[in-house]
Amino acid sequence: MNVCFATRFYPPDTGGGGIAAYTWYVARGLVQRGHRVCVISQLAPHVQSKPFQEIDGINVYRIPAAFRSHRWTRLPIIGRHVRFLRDVAYALRVRKTLISLESSFIPDIVEYADIDAEGLFHVSLFPYVVKLHTSHAILKHFYTNRQASYAMTGIAQLEKHVIRRADGVSSPSRWLAQEATRLYGLDDSGISRVINPIDTDYYSPDVISEDTNPALVLYVGRLESRKGAMVFAQAIPIIAKACTNVRFVFLGADRPNPSGTSQQAELEAYLEQVGVINLVQFHGHASQETFRDFYRRATVFVMPSLFENCPYTLLEAMACGKPVVVSRAGGMIEMIDDGETGILFDAGDSEALAEATITLLGSSRLRSELGRAGREAIIRGYSLPVGAAATEQFYQRVLHQHTSLETS
Repeated sequence: MNVCFATRFYPPDTGGGGIAAYTWYVARGLVQRGHRVCVISQLAPHVQSKPFQEIDGINVYRIPAAFRSHRWTRLPIIGRHVRFLRDVAYALRVRKTLISLESSFIPDIVEYADIDAEGLFHVSLFPYVVKLHTSHAILKHFYTNRQASYAMTGIAQLEKHVIRRADGVSSPSRWLAQEATRLYGLDDSGISRVINPIDTDYYSPDVISEDTNPALVLYVGRLESRKGAMVFAQAIPIIAKACTNVRFVFLGADRPNPSGTSQQAELEAYLEQVGVINLVQFHGHASQETFRDFYRRATVFVMPSLFENCPYTLLEAMACGKPVVVSRAGGMIEMIDDGETGILFDAGDSEALAEATITLLGSSRLRSELGRAGREAIIRGYSLPVGAAATEQFYQRVLHQHTSLETS
């Protein structure tokens, strides 16, 4: 099977988020199963990207984005709509690139992410599917105008058009499939649940390490309200009062808070006010190796998001054998067996987050049991071979249905 992924988010040049990680993993998994894979991605403006590379048996074509200068976004009124225009122009370039592939690589199927409407001008010669990650129809409810530098509504309409025309739609969580049913009028039974895979050999426990001293409570993710950064911050003084010899780390890039100013500055001001700033470290976005190192060093991993679909940070922490404290939000509930592979708490409840973290910090046995069970669950349900096989089966069903429609 010839599979083409069209996504502007692809490592190493334009990677760094969940879509990039998903595409990176599933593309390699499909190659390992004997399929030919190509990726159409964005040419990074600040990296010496090459228009074409073959990486690990995958052909990667990178195309430039339109309106690359941030000066466009500063224009009065029209500035907030530049991203809409950029997405339309980029979708045209994706179509042109797909057409140019025909002589050397005729796709049997093309996969788009649900965000940014890259399949807006899809070439009708090839069936296409959409993988649900988190579209703007959902995101726009979690950001104020000051947090988002662009208007989301128009982009959400483009995404809806691409999703509704797809030959198949897949989702890594039942929760997101239900949201897509509500938002786009899709048939829930027609959305396939296909997990997001992870390399459980790379993300694995450090067998020679011992418990970190002092204990380390780790948050990984962008510093923003949707990710629950302030919820974690509010839990820190409670944890610090109950537990001695503990430190806290925020690992992720700063983002605007609901008022449009620095979320990190707001967090630091709060932690200073409650007298625990000396126990906290902030690290910006880092390399994959640095992330893995922090996972392995962590005593407890916390995921306090107010919404998530199927976050790779949670998969990575669990694959590294870490006990996790996770909010009951979005698709994360489906990833955790409460009390068996992690501890769930009500989203936004900093006291409950603190209580669960204190429990884990006080019991090395419980940490070990949850960490081990969590890793085993990830290997069984989210490993690269499992995810690649599920993706392949999904494609085969879509192609069979597509062929049946053509011949009927």
